[in-house]
Amino acid sequence: MSSSNNDGSSFPLPLGNDGEAVEVAAAKDDDAEQGITTSPSYDLQKVTAPDNGNSNATPASSGNPAAETSPSNPYVPGYPVPIGDVLCYRKATSISNVFYLTWKWLLVNRPQILAGITVALAQVPEAVSFSFVAGVDPIVGLQSAWIMGIMTSLFGGRPGMVAGATGAIAIVLPKIVEKGVGYMFYAIMLAGIIQMIFGVLRLGVLVRMIPHPVMVGFCNGLGVVIGVAQFNIFKVRPEEAEGRNLVEIGGAFAPFTNGWDWVDATEGGWMTFHIIIALLTYAFFPKITNAIPASLAAIIMTTILEWVFVRQIGFRTSTVADLASVAGAFPLPVWASSEYRDVMPPLNGETIAAILPVAFTAAAIGLLESLLTLEIIDEMTNTKGNNNREAIGQGLGNLFSGILGGMGGCTTIGQSMMNLHSGGFTRLSSTVAAIFMLCIILVAYPLINLIPVAGLAGVMFVVTYFTIEWESFKVVFGSCLPQTYRKKYDLETKVKRSDVFVMLSVVTVTLILDLAIGVGVGILLSCLIFAWDTGTRVTLNRAVSEDGHSVIHSLG
Repeated sequence: MSSSNNDGSSFPLPLGNDGEAVEVAAAKDDDAEQGITTSPSYDLQKVTAPDNGNSNATPASSGNPAAETSPSNPYVPGYPVPIGDVLCYRKATSISNVFYLTWKWLLVNRPQILAGITVALAQVPEAVSFSFVAGVDPIVGLQSAWIMGIMTSLFGGRPGMVAGATGAIAIVLPKIVEKGVGYMFYAIMLAGIIQMIFGVLRLGVLVRMIPHPVMVGFCNGLGVVIGVAQFNIFKVRPEEAEGRNLVEIGGAFAPFTNGWDWVDATEGGWMTFHIIIALLTYAFFPKITNAIPASLAAIIMTTILEWVFVRQIGFRTSTVADLASVAGAFPLPVWASSEYRDVMPPLNGETIAAILPVAFTAAAIGLLESLLTLEIIDEMTNTKGNNNREAIGQGLGNLFSGILGGMGGCTTIGQSMMNLHSGGFTRLSSTVAAIFMLCIILVAYPLINLIPVAGLAGVMFVVTYFTIEWESFKVVFGSCLPQTYRKKYDLETKVKRSDVFVMLSVVTVTLILDLAIGVGVGILLSCLIFAWDTGTRVTLNRAVSEDGHSVIHSLG
């Protein structure tokens, strides 16, 4: 059985056809022959592999037992440790089975590793773009992506959730960058410390106070922002382009309003061709095989077409190399780096006063987006993350990002959704994403430079589809109709119109101003509506007397 994500997609849940968990005994024969110690049995649950949004698809089996796992069922029959566990060697009983354990570890964790690689590839153009928004060199955003990723993967509160450089943090940095990039590094360090204090004080529980309509509006607004942002690939970025500010009217629609020149019609046509190929690959590749994630297959397919077909007939589209150089070195602390040590301001009262507003803003926005994403993924996967641990992980990521010359960041819901729909749901997948990003910076950049950005945009359009709560459109439409029409067209819903108003307000403010401001407005409206309902409604309590002969009514 699969759980609907309200958009027609499905995600595997540990339920049988009758709605009850199905227990499967672990197969032990192969491991017994290899001398691996296993428990007598595992309480495994029979689930289906992620179908990448093709609810009716019947993909061919890849022969990989890990395809039958999910976030709430991380075990494979006959394998001694959960999916994503890197300490499988502790189950070995002799040296002779070490090679067998290694091979089987690679086999069962292949989806996690490939999902991480896919996420890292998609992070490259985003990290570069967010660097431009913040007004820093692209390598700063790329370094932030892997530093945030590795810290939150190891110390965060939600397996499979991906962090990196994000637009939410980038848009608060341009003003402090104007003072000097050293001020930005200190601001990001302080933001990380604030986030860790938030987690240590166990304040993560506050995210539970965010109403569900606000979370739905968060998803819908962010989905639109992610989708619209992909149209930037059709624009020619000026060398001296200005970054976006936190409060900027219509900033979400900047690709259509920033005044940049559009690419010529020919290149735009071939970019559209790549996007269509990426979407078709994502839709139909799982019907052929699940050997690699459909997102990774889409990136590979568009890269092959770019260099084997498009370029060979005399045309071209922009690749990662055209965005910026992604080559770099392993970062040193900013005080020891020859590039940054001369621009670091003295750490005195004046510096702290300058960075404090930015630090608090970045910390608040990062925690808000990260913890909301955690709640959403919890709901999708039927598992539970740890809000306080996530806050500490985010804080560590930002602290070390600032120390090592990064621009900070937070959890990215788009990349986290991509990771889940690519089959990654463990800390291994998000750790691989961070490590592979570092490998891209150090050694793999010549190959990454070949990827057409249109192919990556096509994959992000898929993320947009899965981020938006499509079922909410039916609720909105039904709430606008009179009761008689709702009954006639089967549009009845238990959702109050006030909740629909809150959700639409969050989406509207997100698109006009910013995501964090939109969520804040939604929370405020929900509080006002709750106060109004409390003051205008009366609770009538009904109880039967002890002798059972009378009914007592009281106002509560």
